Amino acid sequence: MFVIFGWRKETVEVDCALRCHCYRCQRTRAWEHWRETEWVELFLVKVLPFLMRHHVRCAACRQGVALDGRRARRLAARQQLDAIAEHVETLQLADKSEVQRRFLLAQRETRDPG
Repeated sequence: MFVIFGWRKETVEVDCALRCHCYRCQRTRAWEHWRETEWVELFLVKVLPFLMRHHVRCAACRQGVALDGRRARRLAARQQLDAIAEHVETLQLADKSEVQRRFLLAQRETRDPG
């Protein structure tokens, strides 16, 4: 007797989650909520969801930002969207130097006043 088992990764768009500024596109855009699930398969049938990740992605340039479980649940329930948008923007600027951050924020002010 032999057993066939394996892993399958499935990525599904949950919905268009929020609107926030994308520092890659330099515009305020819609961001999509995506769920990635890794499944354990037995005889090519998905049996057990092993790992689940959530991220949001800019609808225009596809820049992605990972979310932790707490923020993903709030996003799915449409709670505290402003706080999540602020978190996404903070993560986009996290790997930038101070000069780059100031430049990007100045560019944002000229393109999206108010």
